[in-house]
Amino acid sequence: MPGLLDLILIKEKVNGDRDNIFLMLFEKAFILIALLVIFLIGVGLGLPDWGVAVLVGGSLGPVVYGHYYFIYIRPVKKQQNLDVRTKQGTQ
Repeated sequence: MPGLLDLILIKEKVNGDRDNIFLMLFEKAFILIALLVIFLIGVGLGLPDWGVAVLVGGSLGPVVYGHYYFIYIRPVKKQQNLDVRTKQGTQ
């Protein structure tokens, strides 16, 4: 599992191709929409206020990490695997 510094470096590496401000806004909006959906599920289940807060707070980490995994970490890992396969094929 990558550390915080690894995540920042990967994000900067990927952001070289993604300088569009709208993409950055959509990334943050996606996280907020996902948390809103989780909040609405908690309210829909009839959980008490502290239960909804625990549900949203507990899901904050997985939502953000999952978001960063699919947008930043996964493409870099896929590229690294392609690089390794091409190097193995040439040897």
